[in-house]
Amino acid sequence: MIPNDSFLRLNPVMGMLLTWTVGVHLWGQAPQPMQDSWTLDSMKDWSIWMSDPTDPAQTHAAEEWQQFFKEATGQSLTMDQSSSLESHALWISDDPGLSPQILSNPNQNEPLGAEDYHWMAHQRGLFIQGGGPRGLIYGVYDWLEVVLGVRFLTPDHTHVPAWESHKRFHPDSRLYRPPLRFRWSYFGEISEDPLFATRMRTNTVQNEPRYGGKTSIGLINHTFGQQIPWKEYGSQYPEYYNEIEGQRPRDIWNDQYDPGVQPCATHPEVRRIISEKVMRQLEEQPLPGNISVSQNDNEQYCRCPSCQKVDHQEGTPMGSLLGLVNHVAAEVETKFPDVLVGTLAYAYSRRPPQNLQPRSNVQIQLASIECCQKHAMTDTRCPLNTSFRDDIRDWGRISDHVYVWTYVTNFHDYLIPCPNLQILGENIRFLVQNGVKGLFMQGPATGSEMGGLKNYVISRMIWDPSLDAQYLIQEFLRLHYADSAPFIQAYLALVEASALSYEGHRNCFGNAADHGLGPSVGAAGLKLFERAMALAPNETIENRAEKASISAHALMVESVLGPAFQKVRSRKKTRDQTPFELDSALKEAARPYLSTFLHLCRKHEIPRVGEWASLEEVVEVLKEGYGLKPTETF
Repeated sequence: MIPNDSFLRLNPVMGMLLTWTVGVHLWGQAPQPMQDSWTLDSMKDWSIWMSDPTDPAQTHAAEEWQQFFKEATGQSLTMDQSSSLESHALWISDDPGLSPQILSNPNQNEPLGAEDYHWMAHQRGLFIQGGGPRGLIYGVYDWLEVVLGVRFLTPDHTHVPAWESHKRFHPDSRLYRPPLRFRWSYFGEISEDPLFATRMRTNTVQNEPRYGGKTSIGLINHTFGQQIPWKEYGSQYPEYYNEIEGQRPRDIWNDQYDPGVQPCATHPEVRRIISEKVMRQLEEQPLPGNISVSQNDNEQYCRCPSCQKVDHQEGTPMGSLLGLVNHVAAEVETKFPDVLVGTLAYAYSRRPPQNLQPRSNVQIQLASIECCQKHAMTDTRCPLNTSFRDDIRDWGRISDHVYVWTYVTNFHDYLIPCPNLQILGENIRFLVQNGVKGLFMQGPATGSEMGGLKNYVISRMIWDPSLDAQYLIQEFLRLHYADSAPFIQAYLALVEASALSYEGHRNCFGNAADHGLGPSVGAAGLKLFERAMALAPNETIENRAEKASISAHALMVESVLGPAFQKVRSRKKTRDQTPFELDSALKEAARPYLSTFLHLCRKHEIPRVGEWASLEEVVEVLKEGYGLKPTETF
């Protein structure tokens, strides 16, 4: 649950009290009464003071505040460590010893955590305090957003409204403690730009001290392929791996795929080998917050008598898997008591066991791969979401370390519309309300339909789940697309209506028809985008609208693009070498749109079609399907 006091607006009496205590501690004397407000003219002699000007995170925070304050007001405040403490200033600090009176929540008396912050306007200026480097930086960004109205929309678009000279800055105070320890909106907009990631309060991708570093908690992923690889043990010890219908695997070329392997989770030697590999990794890796001990990406869990006995008792294949993970966690705790041992609750292992519980140092990362992309997790009418709701609640009853890996794109085709925009906010709130401590929301790492908009909504809401998702959508459209926004909004509404009118349910894999979409939506969308681009007030807005139109173009070529993508995927995963053939009617219907679609993808630097295929890999397969020579093009 989001604590009621996680977002605190102090009442006037408390504000005056804190103002007095801060003034006494910092300057050794009781301050003058707080001003009702400031004008720009009254702030012209302010300076920016840091508790440690050698700290790169403090320097970055001060420079960001200075830059955007100047952009908004036209007024540049200087950095001045020699400034008299009697002068008005922006005070920036992440030193908990500097002013302990304001490091506590007045209601809970808890010190600020590493990512918590408190900013307060008082009679001497503005004080921004972080519990650590990231907290300090986040406090600066929060002030810029709340007071100045700055909006970090995309890596190349920050909205900074002009501050009119007659407006006044009113004293205010905010304390915030983010509810999620791990936040990752997995879009190219975040992963390719550490500065933008920092501005959006992602805490998982940027190592630079200047940006406050990142959380010590890493993403839990498939690791048995490295911890007990088939190539190292399989030929000599097949009993270390999954038994299915009395047979152990053989002729395995990839631990993960086709068909892949899983370790026999109850085998004593398997547990010993994995434990030793994990302990060795921890000794070589300084200060991790967690380590992954997790299944390979396939369904080949062991059905040997020993594993089956445990799984039958526990009502889920997670029974034997969690037994292995608990064994490793017990070993880890002897030397690394602060490290969590994380495992995926994914596919066959998603359901929690009936009796066995994870150790206190075990992290469960639940994956929602089966969930519907057009209905919220809370929608009781959606059959794909029912069991996931039960699982997330049941895991929350037996573990204090539940994280979630969820999916916010269509992995078969990143570029056709994925009709999930309207459910993103509700899903985030549901997960946080049910005790989830971290969220990895997997979109495409490089370019997708409406990626900027979806990343904006997700990033803002995993930072503060109390925000209104609908407001965020409208805000982004208005600021990013200007006069073109109404027609792009109409396109998004068309996609949503078409998907909801279709009775089917679909997860994060599938073609357009699986989501209730098709060429008719694409054709109507192209007309809307023509009007959007015609109304664009400048070339920048026109280019943004044109990039957004790629999803409508993708619907027009999906009938050939989808099969080509699947052929690339099949050749990579299963070593399929059969020729690629296309139906002649489909080829002719899509041919007029292919050149424009490919041109737009290249112009706007969209490198991939889906998880398993780059754009150019798909183009090569399409040439094969159309009977083109290698030197020919569309």
